[in-house]
Amino acid sequence: NEVDVDGRPCPLRTRTGALCPQLCVSDVALCPQGYGNDLCPTGEKLCIDGSCSSACGDIPARKNPCGCGFQFPPEQAAGLVPCASFLDVTIDHYNAKDPSQTIDFCADKFNVSGIVPIWGRWSAEQDLATNLPISNGRRFWAGKQCPKAPKYHYKYNEPLWLGVFACSGAEAIILAIWVVYKYFREKTVKRLRRKESGFTTATAAAVAVANAKDTKPLSGKLIDDASLSSASKEKRSGTSASATASADEGTELRLKGFKNDVLGWIGFVSVLAVSLGWFVFLGFWTGDYYGTLGEVASLAHYNSSLLDETLIPIWIFATTWLVVCCTFQDRIRNYFRIECLPAEGTCVQIERELVELRMASSTSMFVRLAKRAEENFVKLIRANYHVKTCKIERIPRTGQRYFNYMCTRYVFNESSAQYSPYQFDLGSTHNQLKSHAGGLSSDEAGARFDLVGPNFISVDVPSYFMAFALEMSQFFYLYQFMVMWLYYYWNYYIIGVIDTCIILLSAIVKVVVRVRSELRVKRMAEHSEACSILRDGEWQELSTIDLVPGDVFRVAAGMHVPCDAVVLGGNIVSDESSLTGEPLPIRKFPIHDDDGIHDKSGAGKINTLFAGTSVSQAQAVTTSDGSVSEPIGLCVHTGTQTDKGQLVQEILFPQPISFIFNEQLRLVFGILILYAILVFILAMVFYQTQPSASWFYAMFSCSQLISPLLPAALVMGQSVAANRLKKKQIYCVNLDRVIMAGKVQMFCFDKTGTLTKEGLEFYGGLCAHNSGDDTKAPSFDSFVDSFSALPDLMRTAASTCHAVAEVEGGLMIGNPVDIEMFRTTQCQISTTPTPGALDTIMVPDLGLQLDVIKRFEFLHSRASMSVAVRDPRDGHVHVFVKGSFEKIKEHLDNSTVPDNYMQAANSMARQGGYVLAVGHRDLGDIELSDMQNWSRDDMENGSALVGFIVFKNLLKPDTPEAIAKLKDGSTRTVMITGDTALTGVFIAKGAGLMNESATVYLGDLTKAGDLYWTDVDKEEVVSQSVIDTVIDGRADGDVELAMTGKAYNHLEDVGLIRQYVLFTRVFARMLPNDKVSCVQLHMERGITAMCGDGGNDCGALRAAHVGLALSDAEASIVSPFSSSDRSINSCVELMIQGRSALATSFAGYLYLILYGQTMTFLKIFSFYFSNTASSNTWIWVDAFINTIMSICVAYSGPATKLSKHRPTARILGPQVLATALGTVFINFTFLAGAFGWLYRKSWFRCNEFDSSTTDIAKWWLLADNYEASILAIVCLFQFVNNAMVVNFGFYFRRRWYRNYALVFLWAVYVAIISIVLLAPTNWLGCRFRLNCGSKSVLASEFDIHPSFSIEDYNSDIGHNIIPNDSRYELWGICIANMCATILWQLIFALYPVHSTLRKKRPLRRLQVKL
Repeated sequence: NEVDVDGRPCPLRTRTGALCPQLCVSDVALCPQGYGNDLCPTGEKLCIDGSCSSACGDIPARKNPCGCGFQFPPEQAAGLVPCASFLDVTIDHYNAKDPSQTIDFCADKFNVSGIVPIWGRWSAEQDLATNLPISNGRRFWAGKQCPKAPKYHYKYNEPLWLGVFACSGAEAIILAIWVVYKYFREKTVKRLRRKESGFTTATAAAVAVANAKDTKPLSGKLIDDASLSSASKEKRSGTSASATASADEGTELRLKGFKNDVLGWIGFVSVLAVSLGWFVFLGFWTGDYYGTLGEVASLAHYNSSLLDETLIPIWIFATTWLVVCCTFQDRIRNYFRIECLPAEGTCVQIERELVELRMASSTSMFVRLAKRAEENFVKLIRANYHVKTCKIERIPRTGQRYFNYMCTRYVFNESSAQYSPYQFDLGSTHNQLKSHAGGLSSDEAGARFDLVGPNFISVDVPSYFMAFALEMSQFFYLYQFMVMWLYYYWNYYIIGVIDTCIILLSAIVKVVVRVRSELRVKRMAEHSEACSILRDGEWQELSTIDLVPGDVFRVAAGMHVPCDAVVLGGNIVSDESSLTGEPLPIRKFPIHDDDGIHDKSGAGKINTLFAGTSVSQAQAVTTSDGSVSEPIGLCVHTGTQTDKGQLVQEILFPQPISFIFNEQLRLVFGILILYAILVFILAMVFYQTQPSASWFYAMFSCSQLISPLLPAALVMGQSVAANRLKKKQIYCVNLDRVIMAGKVQMFCFDKTGTLTKEGLEFYGGLCAHNSGDDTKAPSFDSFVDSFSALPDLMRTAASTCHAVAEVEGGLMIGNPVDIEMFRTTQCQISTTPTPGALDTIMVPDLGLQLDVIKRFEFLHSRASMSVAVRDPRDGHVHVFVKGSFEKIKEHLDNSTVPDNYMQAANSMARQGGYVLAVGHRDLGDIELSDMQNWSRDDMENGSALVGFIVFKNLLKPDTPEAIAKLKDGSTRTVMITGDTALTGVFIAKGAGLMNESATVYLGDLTKAGDLYWTDVDKEEVVSQSVIDTVIDGRADGDVELAMTGKAYNHLEDVGLIRQYVLFTRVFARMLPNDKVSCVQLHMERGITAMCGDGGNDCGALRAAHVGLALSDAEASIVSPFSSSDRSINSCVELMIQGRSALATSFAGYLYLILYGQTMTFLKIFSFYFSNTASSNTWIWVDAFINTIMSICVAYSGPATKLSKHRPTARILGPQVLATALGTVFINFTFLAGAFGWLYRKSWFRCNEFDSSTTDIAKWWLLADNYEASILAIVCLFQFVNNAMVVNFGFYFRRRWYRNYALVFLWAVYVAIISIVLLAPTNWLGCRFRLNCGSKSVLASEFDIHPSFSIEDYNSDIGHNIIPNDSRYELWGICIANMCATILWQLIFALYPVHSTLRKKRPLRRLQVKL
């Protein structure tokens, strides 16, 4: 305020208000007339605080302004009392820097005679005393003339500090004693740990369960801190089974034993008490700030500055203490226990390494270095381990120690000195399993129960309160609430309350979703019911909880299968939809009386009942000898060793997922922290006069730069997308996978039931003709499209060679092909089969009743099945074998096979036919006992070819459209099917996975195992060099590859499959495990999705980055997504919503980053000018603009179709950086330009804000000036417009104007700010302290007489009203700022420039043929 805009000295202006200093006197009688006791009503007198009262003795001395705020005033100030304050004076040509002008004016105005020195100038008073009459007494000018009070200090003998020192000292002593005590108590075990390497670390690999003769016991170890790994079998008397320790494959676990200790318990309780004490302590000081404990700052000797300086170290120490406790919360309890050997402890600490599943990795060296630094830090504090402490209990029967971990019992094995889960080997062959049909004795069952535990997967779901407490224990919540504590303390409690409510609401939503999900898993996992179990040779009614491996139990209709079991007898139909999503019930058969190997995941699946499934039908069967075979099962696995148990474990203890979005997000947080430190330093530099106030301003700046709302904003888009998917009947059980769906590059599909309709339709038959003349080769008859026109032998085969069953209600179950074939025959299955027969088929058109006396069920590995059928007419037994034409040919008598066998079959497959070959043998009149021990090969080999029976699997009507949408969205589509390659190629062309005109080269193996390729259309062999041109991208024309499962396995074995996988469109004849492997190979190259019906592809669905099961089964939770709408359009909708969620998450992230940057610039300018916006402005920004607009950003609707581009997942990618840095630069430029414009205005110069005249700790008084007004107005426009900037982009979200809530809110906010700026002084502007002033100033200088109340302005000029013409100039600057950022986003960050650069300088991305 020294010179004006032209460089001339600023004129002195007239000033009105309480300008006079306080007059202090030794006697009230020395006060001017009307300002002493004569001012007070009768009976009252003037008290030391300047008020009138009849009782002044209760007023404390600190209220006396004549003490000038000194904690211990000097002796010369003793006895001084104030006169009444001199109010409302007007001084012309007021010079704030010349105190003598004000003193002289006030002395003349109020008749203060004589020379009155300034308080503190005691020598001047002494000199004057000799020349003044005694009656004048002692008088001083105080108030604004008081010198700066000396810094206040504690004596630290105050009761509060004595209590703090006592508690802190006691805690220090307790911790010191515990450290020394713990050291000596653990000396032995520490020495053993150092002595033997690998003491705490071992890999828990999958155990090889072997026969007793092949199992060698491991030697015991002196040190029994063993891994949860393979251990010796434990032979139990009276049993042939071996109990072998096992654990999860590839899991690395560390064990430490601990004992409780009284002193340790005291130490742990003391830590909890201190942690709680910090909050209590902070509460005391916060309450003292507001005077709730008495008077303001009473704990700090009534000095607010000392109170601030006290809270800062308290807050730092409390935060440090709580951060350490939060970081080591899983280990801290065991620190206050005595470590010992696990075999001796009362509890065991288990550490399981968390290995992240990397979805995509950044190619940036900077990101990789940051990731490596993060990994090193995480390893340093051992945060890469999941830590769980389990109580060690004892088995009542044997006294063996055990604990339960991850729903599994781990028992201590004395011989191996290890804790291990136990698995009982009941044998691997059918006969070995059948040998257990007699059940167990009660003693043996009890012994096994002790080792494996109850057959009950107990899922601990915390209460909502405990789940909320666990959520709050996470680090970011600690950061949020410690920041909120500063808000509560420093008179910013309104925003603190609002932000706290939002944080709590976000946490509550997460807790509710998680608890409900865990309750759903609990309902699926926990089940028990009554069950008949064979014990001691008698059937006993027990609970399914009592089942152990080796038990035999009855299977009843409606029963929930309690364990993984082998079917020993009866006719059982199982509904497995709850486990796999398979929509149709499956028929289960007893295991055969042979030495075949039982593999429950392969051929033995049809002989296995899986835990968690339900029994639709269970019937007894009469055998050939007249005995009744009851539906019974042999319990093989219980608890978490079942497939269901392993699934529950995967759900409850998932593998951490790392996506490039998450990796770079952590890096961004690190950058923001460094930026916050810079802002902190700037605040401390600019506010050197009051370090405590500087610290608070700096902490507020850091908290607003790293918004506490950021985590909530990042998941908001995912939650909104999940709700939208739910409305489309697509259900999500893993929110993190939503944004991954937005980055899918390759979509793999099963064929049958996914791309095609669920069922098949009969298409016709092609029968072989053998004339019986050896000189004539067999040939095919003409194709017949009517089933009734087929020969009797073919119709008989179709009527009997299947495993179809009919359950109550007439529903047919079995393989969909078998069901359609049987329906075509119009035959019926007798409900009462002939004794000794598996099934009795009634054939109306032949007038026959055929008995199926032996059956080998369909195996994926053989792709065939066979039956033995007795013809009642002649007693002959006929064998029919049916399966894929490639496999069946291997079992046929070559003399019955036409030369064009493969050509005929391939021709029909090429037309989309599902071709099954049928063979036949007439065994003559043979007894069943004679063929009882026959193998499949014995029964099937040497069959004569009957012919082909052909079905058509038609495409779903919307499949081609959906595939076209996916390809338009730059998504490669691939088929992985168990069907034939030629059928797969036909369907792939019809569905649009490949063009109709494409040349397809099919890879397969010769009988010698050599790989060869054929042109599907020309049926010509092509050389490997031609295939190499396809892989190298040099092929002419549109060329696609396909391969069979044999070729796939061959290429995988020789290590070449990765060269072919991205060039192969159809993978055919793939087994379930092959599908998993194929999906995983695609995952190595990019984000991969898998879509199937949940049948034999559930493993692939679970393995994929994004799995979508087209199943309405309630618990098809093997896949992150499931759709009850069995349309491929669900894949399109999932990707649309995933891309929208990813783009929206980025928009929410960007908005809060831009909010933090705008707030940072506001703070930096505030630091420089020592001012700030008004409290109502802050409330409006944080509570209304920031919060509500963040929510509106998340509700931007998805695009109506897939774009050819995918949204970026790189937070540090060029598009995101262009938006962020460009917007930040433009906003800063316009903000700096606005102040440059301000300093060129004559109405501002000479009216600048002088921060030296104000206590900057009282931040709410720093807004009544022009600088704060310009800062607030420009930044308000920027805060609002930032939301509009991130709202643009129509590739993945709807166009900006379709986000109606955001556009409406943006328009309303812009209108409000414009009204505040452009309209005459009004109520709204005065609430924000913008374009307003003190009432007296408004009336005297502007002739404005507002009817509403206005608190007097804290500035020399008493207002901050901007002249009308300048208002429009400023408004134009703000509008230009908004337009510039919007144009930058539209032209540079999103469309023309960005699109051009993307074409000219594309990022390194996966290039695949769509």
